[in-house]
Amino acid sequence: MDEQRLIARILDGHESDYGYFLERYGGEVFAIVSRLVPNREDAEELTQDAFVRAYSRLDSFVGRSSFSTWVCRIAYTTTVSWLRKKRVKYLSIEDRPNLSDEEVDEVLDNESRLDELRNAIALLRPDEQMLLELYYFESRPMADIAYILDVEPGTIATRLHRIRRKLYSLMKHGTTQ
Repeated sequence: MDEQRLIARILDGHESDYGYFLERYGGEVFAIVSRLVPNREDAEELTQDAFVRAYSRLDSFVGRSSFSTWVCRIAYTTTVSWLRKKRVKYLSIEDRPNLSDEEVDEVLDNESRLDELRNAIALLRPDEQMLLELYYFESRPMADIAYILDVEPGTIATRLHRIRRKLYSLMKHGTTQ
């Protein structure tokens, strides 16, 4: 389906056609929100809020990205705003520049420590969690990730590197147990 034409139709008064986007991208948006907000009811509500915001801003969608990427960005910003209002605290650990990539890989690539890794990820800030989700689990292109997170594309690799080091510190020093 040509989504640009569908958007034009919706803007011309065929509001019921918006259901296509809910059906097509609802699961994807929910996955992003629920990664940051583990409570299912809150995640469902935030997913609905994201689609309502996207609908109210539909006239501003100009196609610089896919609709999927655009609505995911709205979902991400909606969720982060909600988390800020809730004043959710996340662990902040300074990078340890003296670590080699081999040391980091040794800890993070150990399958027997998968639960520790999951616990360490839960201690990261929402933007760090989302970056890991989009890059490693959804295999999104760097340009899409940069758009969703509203950062320059060149910073994605640097942030991934820092996050890996932070996860190493969390796991190595036993703060996830």
